[in-house]
Amino acid sequence: MDGSVATIGFFDGVHCGHQFVIGCLVDEARRRGLQSVAVTFDEHPRKVIAPHRPSPTEREQYLLTPRDEVRRLILEAGADRCEVIHFDKEMAQLSARDFMSKILKEQLCVKVLLMGYDNRFGHRMPQSQEDFNDYVRYGQELGIEVKALPAWDKGPQLSSSAVRHALRDGDVALAAQMLGRHYSITGRVVHGYEEGHRLGFPTANIDPASVETLIPASGVYAVAVSSCPTSSPLSSPSSLLSPGMMNIGTRPTYGSHDLSLEVHLLDFDGDLYDSRLVVTFLQRIRAERTFSSPEELRQQLEADREAVKNLNF
Repeated sequence: MDGSVATIGFFDGVHCGHQFVIGCLVDEARRRGLQSVAVTFDEHPRKVIAPHRPSPTEREQYLLTPRDEVRRLILEAGADRCEVIHFDKEMAQLSARDFMSKILKEQLCVKVLLMGYDNRFGHRMPQSQEDFNDYVRYGQELGIEVKALPAWDKGPQLSSSAVRHALRDGDVALAAQMLGRHYSITGRVVHGYEEGHRLGFPTANIDPASVETLIPASGVYAVAVSSCPTSSPLSSPSSLLSPGMMNIGTRPTYGSHDLSLEVHLLDFDGDLYDSRLVVTFLQRIRAERTFSSPEELRQQLEADREAVKNLNF
């Protein structure tokens, strides 16, 4: 194929709105006999342009999906290629026209660019009023046809921020509706305090610092646990280890204040220390609470486990 049809975005989460865009991209490319290419970046532009506004330590700014996973999901959605561009200060200084010329035309052989009317890219001077019509004009000068994406007509507009808000509220069911799949995190198993083991609920304790993406709100969740793929960053998680229940919180019954991620696997007995696990959130069972004694906590954990077992997924 000589040339490509492209669209540009950060695609964090690759939610249903992103999947709609990729579907439009694929359809347009097929009509023209060209390759479909999703163009994204290895760093969020805001992190490079304004690294201290807002602070990257604020949980709501965490990514929903690691960049390797974004690439895999984009390809699964049907795109022929996903081009991940290194975004640094030098890239941030490129004007929209220069980006279209140097990156889209010269490097990626883009013939058609699909974008929304409210999309913006490229360095702009203060008070710049550059808009979609300017991109169309730059494209005409460069030999790139710039077309507007069809309007999203499948309900309220979706955004990565909306998915983050749902997860911060613990509403993993709503997040799943917007993502078109259940939300997952990946982390490394470390030694814990073993209180769960003493209560008859041994847990794999995941180091919160090893999780690169947004951790949902505190609470108890029904989850599915699988081992992290080790072969290729584009491979899917390997076979399911076990259904389970996960507690996210600070263990207030024991007077702790540090965030802990503890997952109890229902149908697995083995040593997972130092392994990497993928935890997929199916449903929130309850909020975190403080119990009057370890025995009261144990009784609640028994009820939580039965609730998880009785779920139909």
